[in-house]
Amino acid sequence: MDSLQDILGQKDFTVPDEISAVKKYVLRRYKSPCRVKFERDNLVLSVRESALASTIRLEQNQLIEACGLKKRLVIRIGY
Repeated sequence: MDSLQDILGQKDFTVPDEISAVKKYVLRRYKSPCRVKFERDNLVLSVRESALASTIRLEQNQLIEACGLKKRLVIRIGY
C-alpha cells in the first residue's frame, strides 16, 4: 500500500496556464483580484463586485481570445 507521502509526491501541483492567464488578465485590465478554478468542464471566474462581473460578461469574448481558453467560462459574483 502506498503511503500518503508517496501519493502526494507524484502529484503535480503547478497552476494550469489557463488559470494564471485569466488571473493576470483581470488584474492587469481591471486592477482587481479574482479567483479562478476548474469545475468539471468549466472554468469558474469569481470576482467580488457585481459591476465588475457585468463588465467582464460584456467583454467575455475578448477575455477568452486573449487567454486562449478552450473550456466554457462561468463568471460568478463573490468569493
